[in-house]
Amino acid sequence: MSKLRIGAGLIGNLIVCFWGVNSILTSEPVFNHLIFSYLFAIGGFISFIALIIELRKKERLDHKNPPNNS
Repeated sequence: MSKLRIGAGLIGNLIVCFWGVNSILTSEPVFNHLIFSYLFAIGGFISFIALIIELRKKERLDHKNPPNNS
């Protein structure tokens, strides 16, 4: 995955996570069930952490194999 796609995924997952947390705190559940709010909050957070790990791995590989600009 490119860094741009990972960055877009990070932003999207943060929005999903905060939407779930906001709906939990305001007592306005997503889709009229509180379980979906918890799923959005937990799933968004887990995906956010996974993409951060993927981005760090990508940056580490880029430093080991710099592009050949000759």
